[in-house]
Amino acid sequence: MKIKIKTTLLILTYLMASGKLAAQPEVSLQQCRKMALKNSENLQIADKTLEKAQAEKAAARSWYLPSVSGSATLVYLQKDFSADMYLPTYTPNLTTGELEPNLYIHPDLGMPITGADGNPVFNMYAYMPVALSLKGAYLAGINLEQALFAGGKIKAANQMAKLGETMAQTNLELVQLNTILEVDQIYWLFVSVGEKVKIAELAVQLLDSLVQRVNNSYTTGMVQYNELLKVQVQYNQAVLDLQKANSGLSLTRMGLCRIIGLPLNTPLVATDTTIVCTPKLIGEMGSVDVTQLPEYRLMDKQVKLNEEQIKLARADFLPTLGLSAGYSRIGRIEFSGSELANNNLSLIGSLKIPLFHWGEGKNKIASAKINRDMTALEMQKNMQLLQLQIEQSGLNLQDAFLRIEMAETALKQADENLRLSKNNYAAGAELITDLLLAQTHWQQAHSQLIEAKTDYKFKETQHLKAIGKMPE
Repeated sequence: MKIKIKTTLLILTYLMASGKLAAQPEVSLQQCRKMALKNSENLQIADKTLEKAQAEKAAARSWYLPSVSGSATLVYLQKDFSADMYLPTYTPNLTTGELEPNLYIHPDLGMPITGADGNPVFNMYAYMPVALSLKGAYLAGINLEQALFAGGKIKAANQMAKLGETMAQTNLELVQLNTILEVDQIYWLFVSVGEKVKIAELAVQLLDSLVQRVNNSYTTGMVQYNELLKVQVQYNQAVLDLQKANSGLSLTRMGLCRIIGLPLNTPLVATDTTIVCTPKLIGEMGSVDVTQLPEYRLMDKQVKLNEEQIKLARADFLPTLGLSAGYSRIGRIEFSGSELANNNLSLIGSLKIPLFHWGEGKNKIASAKINRDMTALEMQKNMQLLQLQIEQSGLNLQDAFLRIEMAETALKQADENLRLSKNNYAAGAELITDLLLAQTHWQQAHSQLIEAKTDYKFKETQHLKAIGKMPE
């Protein structure tokens, strides 16, 4: 909520600095696009997705480097371990100099005597009391681990992270295009309804003059009361149409305010009311490389991502080789009244070779390959749809321009027809119904021309999006 309020204040400050914040601040299409790009929540999400992908890429890169960890263990036991031990004795052999068990030999048999447990009996035993104290014993160390070969898992993970970053960047570009398309649609609708309001106001003024004129004629007895009622009915309808147009203008204005990040009750006036339309044929656009469109690039990267998934699945069932080195210290261990302490350096190499997993690896790799093939087929299908979309948007643009030409011709005819009807009615050669019908056709012709022009501008943006070009 704070971010939205801050964005709104910045936009209002910008309008005040540029002298546009009056009773009805004026906004151009370019201003609305910039505001929408700053305010779009979809763009903010896409931007956060890109930041996330960049963080994941940096994390994946760290897997190439050794990891260092430290550990510490503290032991405190209230009671000590104690025991009385009797140890067998040994005597040196005078010939070899080696120690030999000091066994008790049977005087008659000349053989060692064994006890009830079957073990030989010694001539003499050494008494040794043992006590072990672990009151505050500790073991601390630091360890360094380096993966030498992980079956290609680290490389595959890094490639997937790079692809994820590229896909996030492409998605951000696509969201920008969609945002511009959305703001263009509502902006030109706002312009269209605003122009229709002007035509409706003019129609009310014309009918108001006509009502006064017919009323004067009725007062003098030149026309029947029925004539006056017909004009008044048409005038009432024009007032209602004006009210509907104003309501539509208010709704489209609020829709535009929502997209560009202003409060819904902000009064706005569109500045791009002079709509210039030039014919743009498909041939003038040149050939479009579908593979450069953001939609296609996203699908292509998804196929490559699934390729890395195959390598990742295979890596789980390949040998892994690693190396670790460590340094540790143990202390505060008392053994029979003496403290034991020790420092150690260690170097450990490990090799793990998967031997048999009941076909799990084979099936996981097959599943990953099928997923890759499905994505590739989906990409082929969508590639044709993208080509169709490009052709359709170009044809729609042509049709929209032809509609403008036809609407301009119809407006010229309606202007002339209204002029003739006014003259004929003034001369008494035409009925009031004919004049009202001519005025209705004139208003419809103006509305159709406005709709045709604004529809062309929106179709133009649609075509630019279809061919992957950001509007200027």
